[in-house]
Amino acid sequence: MSLHENKQQKIKVVLQTKIMHEGVTENFEVKTSGLKFRKGSALYFQYAEKTEAGDTQTTIKFKEYETLLLRNGAVKMRQLFRPSEITNGHYESIYGTLPMRTHTESIEHLWNENTNEGVLRLRYTLDVQGGEPGQYELNLNYKEEA
Repeated sequence: MSLHENKQQKIKVVLQTKIMHEGVTENFEVKTSGLKFRKGSALYFQYAEKTEAGDTQTTIKFKEYETLLLRNGAVKMRQLFRPSEITNGHYESIYGTLPMRTHTESIEHLWNENTNEGVLRLRYTLDVQGGEPGQYELNLNYKEEA
């Protein structure tokens, strides 16, 4: 076990999402604060998102070949990312549960030791309930707080 096991580090988070669907591109950005910690070989990120629908707690579990995105609160979602694989997940809202299929193109994590900041990038195609798939880019930019 490493010295940094389970040590929680406060972080500032900027979550940028780009969605390209049927010729239209949408960009979303959320700024919040959260926590980063390591358990075994996994790096975890936890933060809260505030939307018109209410608050949602988000947890991202990053491993070299797999990333799991969990949301609980106003929105409930489970989405698994594995490069070059198609995985199943679900999205739950007040309107019901929708099945999702994710084809992950790439997962990339970059860390800058000098500035204590990093980015987790996910590129994937998402098909919700058999609809026309959209292309997604998710960038979780984070910086450790002193």
